Amino acid sequence: MSTTLYGECVSAGGSTAVRISDLASLGCAVETDAPATTIEGDLTLWIGAVGPFAATAIRNGARRLSVRFTEPLDTQIVQHFALA
Repeated sequence: MSTTLYGECVSAGGSTAVRISDLASLGCAVETDAPATTIEGDLTLWIGAVGPFAATAIRNGARRLSVRFTEPLDTQIVQHFALA
């Protein structure tokens, strides 16, 4: 999926607005305007108003993260956002 979605990462360090791309049932790519180090590790991800989804984020650049969901997203959720 190449659509950019907007969401929020919530971690022990607080919450950060993010742009979400490449959404799949197992994970997605996330970009933020804040340094990625502030939200690396365990977090919850909101995709728009849908969530929270438990996940783990690994820094993939200064402002990019690779996010892996703790439990795969339901296919219907992925399909819903693919139509957005």
